[in-house]
Amino acid sequence: MTKLFLTPILLTVAYIGMVFLTNINLLSLSEIIPPLLTFGLGAVIVCALFLLFSKNKTKAAVACSLCAVAFFSYGLVHEWSGAALLVVLVLIWRTKRDLAPVARVLFAAAVIITLISFLRIAVFQIQRTTKTNNPSPLVLPAVATPAKLPDIYYIVPEDYSSAAVMAKYFSTDISDFLGFLTDNGFFVASQSASNYPKSFLSIASTLNMEYLDYLSKYKNSSDQTIATPLIEDNNVMRFLRGQGYKYYQMGSWWDPTKVNPFADDNFVLEDANNAGVDELTYTALEGTMVRPILNRIFPQALITDSNKDKRRRILYQFDKLPDVIDLPGPKFVFLHVIAPHGPYVFDQDCKFIGAAIVNAQPETKSYGDQAHCINLKLENAINQIISGSATPPVILLQTDEGAPFLGGMVSPADNWKTASPDLLKEKFPIIAAYYLPGIKATGLYPAITPVNSFRLILNDYFHTNFPLLPDENFIFADANHLYEFTDVTAIAH
Repeated sequence: MTKLFLTPILLTVAYIGMVFLTNINLLSLSEIIPPLLTFGLGAVIVCALFLLFSKNKTKAAVACSLCAVAFFSYGLVHEWSGAALLVVLVLIWRTKRDLAPVARVLFAAAVIITLISFLRIAVFQIQRTTKTNNPSPLVLPAVATPAKLPDIYYIVPEDYSSAAVMAKYFSTDISDFLGFLTDNGFFVASQSASNYPKSFLSIASTLNMEYLDYLSKYKNSSDQTIATPLIEDNNVMRFLRGQGYKYYQMGSWWDPTKVNPFADDNFVLEDANNAGVDELTYTALEGTMVRPILNRIFPQALITDSNKDKRRRILYQFDKLPDVIDLPGPKFVFLHVIAPHGPYVFDQDCKFIGAAIVNAQPETKSYGDQAHCINLKLENAINQIISGSATPPVILLQTDEGAPFLGGMVSPADNWKTASPDLLKEKFPIIAAYYLPGIKATGLYPAITPVNSFRLILNDYFHTNFPLLPDENFIFADANHLYEFTDVTAIAH
């Protein structure tokens, strides 16, 4: 009989396992622990209550199990699942039949579903084991620490195409923003292009100052998390730490740059909203009966994946920046803003726009308007950084790739091996601007690409003598061959 009360717990574990499986390419195994503990505790409490108030343990076990089924299937059949559950519970309460066979069938089904879910996870993790801990082959030099150490800001507005692409393809003029940058002492690399057409590769390459050819041994993989360790424990951070820097990350809603376990501190919206939940727990909640209740009772406390909350996160990043600027240096600050990348939640004056407006206009219009808003936010942020820094700071304002919807113009999405030369010319050019005070001969040039950005910055300020690499552009084959790289430099711009 005791094992029958394991059924709802097993169903809970299976549900979390299935949710994890749908996102497994983007998640690490440790991220399954919080929702397992949260939902598991809930299942134990519910089962204990059924057992406490029922005289028939078999009925209690069946009722609790069916509650679990209804609770976790709400996202699929929410129109009638609540009413159906009440009817079933009444029938269970009133029946005089022996429900032991039903309880045993439910238990067997729960065991099978749980085993299937976690066997699939285990197989994936075994395959992933050899794919983690990909140390960069770059050898970091030992150099003398300069007397004056500038704070260094790496600001990444996500998926921001170059001015030429914005004007030619998206009817968006950002010349005022570029003029602001130039007037404030920035060098705008007008011919810069991303080294890779996807964020996880581009950011990993930039922060490690190298191309990712050594990951081609995983060319048959669809697992984006292979590159996550390179983003978290990157060469730039390692080098600057050796020079006495603190590393602060202003987290996005994209998991690889949301919370960095190697950072001295992470600034995320959840810090200001104590009831915030992690991304996997939210995804799990989204499919259950509890989400609409939480959204009504704690609409501001629950940080979700909704468009409004993604907008809140972006606003939090910019609002929190003055506090980070005031932190003692030297410091390396990574601010990754998921915009002008969608969802499109800002008009050009930074007012919130809903789905009705977005759906009624071309995506290029929504993208361009959001870019204008982010320009306003970036201008204010740059003014704050420059005016609030005791020592003139270094600022690298550089996106990771061009407009995100361009990846959907090949079929299936991100099947880059089928992309036309014209699409590659539209995808690769990016925004890149450098503020390098105190350096007369910076070595900057219009076509510098992200892989060389920190090589040049560290050379200028720390005399590291990193050789600049050839500025090249690579595509991957498709979503199932993320590390099968092809050089498209000759046609990408």
